[in-house]
Amino acid sequence: MRIEVDRLDGRRVMAIADRITALYRSCYRRPPWSETPEQMASYDGKLAEAAARPGFTALTAAAGNGRRRLLGVCYGWPTPALSEGDRVHDAVTRAFGAARAAELIGGAFAVAELFVHPDAQGQGIGRRLVQAVVRDRPAAWLITYARSPAARLYRSLGWRDQGPLPADLYPRLRLSLFTLRAPAEASSTPP
Repeated sequence: MRIEVDRLDGRRVMAIADRITALYRSCYRRPPWSETPEQMASYDGKLAEAAARPGFTALTAAAGNGRRRLLGVCYGWPTPALSEGDRVHDAVTRAFGAARAAELIGGAFAVAELFVHPDAQGQGIGRRLVQAVVRDRPAAWLITYARSPAARLYRSLGWRDQGPLPADLYPRLRLSLFTLRAPAEASSTPP
């Protein structure tokens, strides 16, 4: 099966929002997430809000000809500074303190979502999407359940689990902050 990866801006994401939402629901209704009907219903609004953010970038993975079958989605945006009043940023600040939170996520690319159709998991699609979305970025961050299959993927790619976030951020599971830093370029001092 040939899989094609496309880069989309917010406008193009919203043009296929129904397909992205359907994929989201097929992924997040299952354990470990087991989202409630209310959580599922709120995703449309979250996607629209995300797509409107400055610097929003999305990647999709699809297979087939014509109206290709959507297999995976990964998207995020740059976080130039902490935004007080944003529940995720506030949770990171509560967990790590303002200075450490700014160091961990300020100026980094936030990977807001990565999900792959359950029938297509384990085929490298998630790996390909997340690597592509953070390529050439000096730093990135995301939050996930530290015992999820996705967390194993992130760790294998060099992401570091910085520790748990406050329990009230996502009451069903205790989420953790993961960060990725581009390797520092080797010093080129003459012999």
